[in-house]
Amino acid sequence: MQTTLYLARHGETDWNKQQRLQGQLNSELTKQGIAQSIALANHLQSKKITTIVSSPLGRAVITAQHCERILNIPWVSNLALVERDFGDWQGQMLTELSANAHYTEILQQYTHAQPPNGESAITCGQRIYQGLLTLAQAYLNQHILVIFHGEALRCFMNYAGWPTQQNAYQLFANANVLAITYSPTKPYFEQVTP
Repeated sequence: MQTTLYLARHGETDWNKQQRLQGQLNSELTKQGIAQSIALANHLQSKKITTIVSSPLGRAVITAQHCERILNIPWVSNLALVERDFGDWQGQMLTELSANAHYTEILQQYTHAQPPNGESAITCGQRIYQGLLTLAQAYLNQHILVIFHGEALRCFMNYAGWPTQQNAYQLFANANVLAITYSPTKPYFEQVTP
């Protein structure tokens, strides 16, 4: 028995376009973001997906709703998949934040460093890993589309043992997909070709 999870970043938002750090704040999908959401669903039509699960943040919800309409399968929200909390950095321009001495460590490395009143990459990675593990176990032997966030995905990858020194923007284009599998006989996720 095996669960396949298609991990997708939401469609482009106004703040993505502006290079403004969203974190757990939100902005609307752009026209391009809506088109990306539709293309994501069309790309996955042959994958036998049974359920769509998304972060409760608006940009992930809207992306999931476009996929739900095209794939004609149920969609649910899951709080465990919410984006990393960037605390006081949320809503600020990346160009302004880049002057901070901890910018690279917080946005590109996998450490306990965190923005003021925010969440570390390690804490986020553990949270996302546990959320995805719970989903994989609950939907055993199914194919699930999971729509959430670039930074949460970057943190998950590091926790899962797939380290990277890039930031989320460099790693995951909007509506990009990473496929992973889970089997109860193995204590870890494996990457597969989407």
